[in-house]
Amino acid sequence: MESSSYRSAPGWAARHILLACDGASLVASFFLAWRLVPVLRPFFHATPHAAGPFGTYIWLLAWIVPVWLALGQRYGLYPRMPLAWSAILVRVVKVQALGLGAMGALIFALKMQAVSRLILFGFAALYVPVSLATRATAAAVLEAHRKHIYNIPRILVVGTGVQARDFLRRAKRSEGTYYQIAGCLETDGAGTAREVEGVAVLGTTEIFERYIFGNAIDVVVFALPLELAPRAAEMTEAAMSLGLRVVILPGYGLEHLGYGLEHPEVSIEPFLGQPVAVLANVRPSPVYRAAKRALDVAISAALLAALAPLLGLIAALLKLTAPRDAVFYPWNVLGTNLKPFRGYKFRTMVPNADHLKNGLLEKNEMKGPVFKMRNDPRVTPLGRVLRKFSLDELPQLWSVLKGDMSLVGPRPAGPDEARRYEFWQRRKLSVKPGITCLWQVNGRNEIDRFDEWARMDLEYVQKASLWLDCKILLKTVPAVLSGRGAS
Repeated sequence: MESSSYRSAPGWAARHILLACDGASLVASFFLAWRLVPVLRPFFHATPHAAGPFGTYIWLLAWIVPVWLALGQRYGLYPRMPLAWSAILVRVVKVQALGLGAMGALIFALKMQAVSRLILFGFAALYVPVSLATRATAAAVLEAHRKHIYNIPRILVVGTGVQARDFLRRAKRSEGTYYQIAGCLETDGAGTAREVEGVAVLGTTEIFERYIFGNAIDVVVFALPLELAPRAAEMTEAAMSLGLRVVILPGYGLEHLGYGLEHPEVSIEPFLGQPVAVLANVRPSPVYRAAKRALDVAISAALLAALAPLLGLIAALLKLTAPRDAVFYPWNVLGTNLKPFRGYKFRTMVPNADHLKNGLLEKNEMKGPVFKMRNDPRVTPLGRVLRKFSLDELPQLWSVLKGDMSLVGPRPAGPDEARRYEFWQRRKLSVKPGITCLWQVNGRNEIDRFDEWARMDLEYVQKASLWLDCKILLKTVPAVLSGRGAS
């Protein structure tokens, strides 16, 4: 049965994006009003110098922006739950009217004769439509962003009883960002139920650890009192050890797990319109996530543009050396919490390299589930040069720009590789994969034990920050240019 797609409340980032959009709308509306003064002047019989230089209005704009945004906050333009467009229009008009009244009082009180009335009239007329247009654009972008596979949290529900049914019905009625219910687990049966409220029953809680290890799950929701859930503490510990978030609904016995609200791994967050307890042992801040994404987009876009001639040259060389072979190697891998995606690298091996791998497994030089081999006979002469300086990985910048990957993060894993992970190693896949990481800048092929590689990735997951990302990026440049640790 297909997993069910529902919606939940927008988060911190969405509200602050709207705040930024309104700030930009204020500046844009004021600037457009100033630019339109020459057009409006004949209709108002204004003097030739009715507007004056824009710089003379910076002080007024510096007053307008915080006042309008404060009024917007006061009158509910940035709520936790999404608003209907009719409600947004009413609130924007109310904020504009109150703001213009306050600005008029300020200008009158300070006797500011130099302020152009044409600019004020233009600003009064423009702000509402500009604000609505900006919000509509932001909403469309956010909607597309939310629908991306990496932004659709997949939820596993523990429980199939009355409480679980209530939760699933409430989920269907909610509005906001998309998410998917992957399925439910029975706690008091033999796994014979087929579905609950249209959501598949996957089995009993006996398969919990096995299921979250091998399937794409981001959040576990206990939709029943915890004293009725066998092994609730064990399941919570297992989920958190993989980097998953655990949601305890109100009144369902957080204390049964030995946690209090003051515990550092517990936070109270909005979920389906109600506050819930969320357990997570790694909690990146929204500011860090937004800044990291901005850094990814800015750098990947700049590099793709700047390196376009080099990318074209590499593609041409690959075609010249092997006219019948593909330029790109399609890379089917797993990203955040096992979500699959297809990336691309420049082809560096012979066309049947994947089939030849089975005959080389005994020569694997990496202890663990990953295959690494110096002087791999499948690598072409040109491919060896590309690999030495990591040029084969440049097409992954497109995956970063799309949002499948990040510049910095644990390397993506192939499906076969991930299946052979130990349970503790699987946590390295709880964050978005990256092009470079601590393993990359610490010698790559000089490390011959996968558990050492995995510990480096877990160190990054635990300590991730914008400063650490920047340090790794700066260390990547000399590591790549020198070819250190590459083969």
